[in-house]
Amino acid sequence: MDLSTVITRGFAVTDRLLWQLVFEQGACSTSGLRPDDWYPVSAPAEAAAREAASAIAVCFGCRVRAECLELAMRNWTVGQHGVWGGTVPAERERLRTTRVAQLTRALARTGDVDRAAERAASRAADRAASGAVGRAAS
Repeated sequence: MDLSTVITRGFAVTDRLLWQLVFEQGACSTSGLRPDDWYPVSAPAEAAAREAASAIAVCFGCRVRAECLELAMRNWTVGQHGVWGGTVPAERERLRTTRVAQLTRALARTGDVDRAAERAASRAADRAASGAVGRAAS
């Protein structure tokens, strides 16, 4: 599912703007950590968080942490690896699963509303047509 249209902090933000913000203002770019520090080897969330503790600490003080996480969620090919927004891959996978489920429910509700509106319009048209037929017969 393409999550690129998800709203960030109440405003529609393009991926291009997110990349720019993260690259220009991300604390990771000046942290002095080695690239390997950002990529835990362990898959379970707790073990990965322990391995990447120094990178995660940098993220907690970062002013674009939320944007970084959003970027990883939208661009899953890249975002499924390493530390983004103070989270490890297993944590983002859980967030992503939850987000997809929420979007699916919202889309289903929208579809239910659309179908209900169509049924109401159809009933109104049927009533109007039956009223016109009744008046013509009299």
